[in-house]
Amino acid sequence: MKFGLLTQVQVSKPWDDMSERITYWQNLEHAVAAENAGFSHFWITEQHFFAEIGHCPAPEMVLAALSQRTKVIRLGFAVILMPCHNPFMIAERVATLDVLSNGRCEFGAGRGTAPYVVEGLGFNSDPDHAREVGREALEAVVQMMEQEHFPGYKGKHFDLPARQVVPRVVQRPHPPLWYAASNLETFERAGAAGVGVLGVTRYTPEQVKPHVDAYRAAIRTANPVGRFINNQVGAFAVGCVHDDDAAGKKIGCAAARFYYGDNDAELNKVRFGSSEGVAAIKARMAAYSDDDMIDSGMAIGGNADSVCRQVERWAKAGLDQMIFMFQIGRTTHDQVLRSIELIGEKVMPRFAD
Repeated sequence: MKFGLLTQVQVSKPWDDMSERITYWQNLEHAVAAENAGFSHFWITEQHFFAEIGHCPAPEMVLAALSQRTKVIRLGFAVILMPCHNPFMIAERVATLDVLSNGRCEFGAGRGTAPYVVEGLGFNSDPDHAREVGREALEAVVQMMEQEHFPGYKGKHFDLPARQVVPRVVQRPHPPLWYAASNLETFERAGAAGVGVLGVTRYTPEQVKPHVDAYRAAIRTANPVGRFINNQVGAFAVGCVHDDDAAGKKIGCAAARFYYGDNDAELNKVRFGSSEGVAAIKARMAAYSDDDMIDSGMAIGGNADSVCRQVERWAKAGLDQMIFMFQIGRTTHDQVLRSIELIGEKVMPRFAD
């Protein structure tokens, strides 16, 4: 099993003039620490408008900065909102990162699940429409990366002229492709497209396993959107690893509660796409004990031994990559760094190939 680290660059209130700057610089430190600890991947989401929840509208800039601070860790978009960008600009951004990182870019593609974001950027957020647009955009981008002289692309949603797209990717014909899977049904869709899948552990491993199996079955007869099949399943887990088991569970579950809406961020209602208010979210989350959250897969936490047992459940579900999300809510910079260190020292060795 491989291990990854993911961030949304969360900046919880109260703020001061330095809050965002400090958080950005701390996330750079986290990625460097992850490489030193032996993590294989660092992932960053694309977020717009979600104050407190995600302050990373330009993930390529963070990844470019990391390309100059790291040497071997893979640098991943998790994911680019495909319907919200011109395909030429997507190809250019991905290729530029691939050049700066000497071929370490991972290209995650998604349609954007929050209408507040997609509509705010001026695009149609209907899921079927966005999925169609995203598929066409990805097909065009793959051609741009594969062919030095892009011949143009005409589909239902794009009519792109012939152009020479530069720079050229280092990884030929293109970096590994991934789909975001906020819903379990997307696993099979990703398999049919021949791409890796990035899920979230808000379900139990036992609930996820049939969808991993469906992914593996679909990928055997895939019609790849790319030029090669990327047969990998990853999922990110919110939590904390600590020297003290009880403290790790408490901090990890508090982080998960924040991520799933138990906070005072003004945009929780539109973020979750429902009319559920903050009070209702808090009441729903309060119904879960910390043990409930860990047992259900909504959080991961404890000391290294406890976390190993939790990771083992996900390994049995078929995950190739366990992705941790530590920088959330009230979790401190030092607690994140210690989590990363403990994963490298005491968790990874137990899952080495």
